[in-house]
Amino acid sequence: WGGRPDKLRPTTCNARTYLQPQLNKAVRIQDKLTKGDVNLKDWIIFYTSQVAAANATRDNTGKTSYVEEMVFPTLDFPSDHA
Repeated sequence: WGGRPDKLRPTTCNARTYLQPQLNKAVRIQDKLTKGDVNLKDWIIFYTSQVAAANATRDNTGKTSYVEEMVFPTLDFPSDHA
């Protein structure tokens, strides 16, 4: 993502369901993108004089692709970070 990450390209997209503890944090499925945790959270910090980034991508499928607005983890992708 370089020196200026795009806020519109999140690396997390998850929301607590009504089947999980802490019901006060549960989110309806239609509100998952507005009330869920959809943020940039994964950072690799380095000096550009020492290292160069070469293929920065996101993956929320386990198949080297990214599905926009998909909540994860899933059965196929058990992490909550892309």
